[in-house]
Amino acid sequence: MQELIARFRKILKTRGEWKNTDNDSATFRLGNTDLVFTTDSFVISPIFFPGGNIGDLAVIGTINDLAVMGAEPIGISLSLIIEEGFETERLEKIMEAVERVSAETGVPVATGDTKVMEKGKIDGIVINTSGIGKADRILEEKIVPGDKVIVSGSIADHGVALLSKRFDFETGLISDSKPVLEEMRNVRDSIRQAKDPTRGGLAACLNEFAARGNVGMEIDEEKVPVKKEVAKFTEILGLDPYEIGCEGRVVAVVPAEKADSVLKELKGFNPEAEIIGEVVEGKEVVLKTKIGKRVLHNPKGKLIPRIC
Repeated sequence: MQELIARFRKILKTRGEWKNTDNDSATFRLGNTDLVFTTDSFVISPIFFPGGNIGDLAVIGTINDLAVMGAEPIGISLSLIIEEGFETERLEKIMEAVERVSAETGVPVATGDTKVMEKGKIDGIVINTSGIGKADRILEEKIVPGDKVIVSGSIADHGVALLSKRFDFETGLISDSKPVLEEMRNVRDSIRQAKDPTRGGLAACLNEFAARGNVGMEIDEEKVPVKKEVAKFTEILGLDPYEIGCEGRVVAVVPAEKADSVLKELKGFNPEAEIIGEVVEGKEVVLKTKIGKRVLHNPKGKLIPRIC
């Protein structure tokens, strides 16, 4: 995926005054504020999963991409591509989920589009959402050795909840899918950078931080919050929980002197929030385990498909 995007970026060179075009959201300076803009498409299976459906997932994902850049979302677009014959009742449930998140966050669906494709051309429904926000401070401060890495809750809950439904495993897991606006409002003035670990999970997120900052990271495996059910499920299927996406988590890089206060704020939303490591000299993300150290590589090859 990263190689493909890199090829596209060599073709799509015109960016005008837009910055952060390779981040969760692009930014544009307008007067005394920054406009923040993002877009994403959602193709998930199953469409309805424990803890949500494709509708609330799409809105949440776009709001979170704005929030981790330090922005206050002001509106989103919603575009639907629907397979001919898709049940009206299911579509209504999806739209009700969209409205619930929109009402809870105060972020309106300002515009959109609908297309219908012939039976068999797509699998049920695909949703694209774009969002725009504004920020007084973009979270793009340089990461330096000594900074702490904090995750706002347990990882891989979303991906494993979907997979358990897909494979008809009985678990009590539900998706971690939720807006992170309130968390970010409480901590964004104290952090250097933040990301939501969606596709590629925590591993992709940490490697992106490291590559962008030209630094290394050392992560303590025992500090990374992983639910027992998630650990058992991924072990059975031979999956790595570090590479499985979340949809309601924040990974933040924080100056050491502010780490404890940021952690305290995040624990107010989720007691599983934890300081999992720190920034170091180097260029690799290293995971400290009970038996030694291993490099936590950026995920390659075919990732777990269609969970976000």
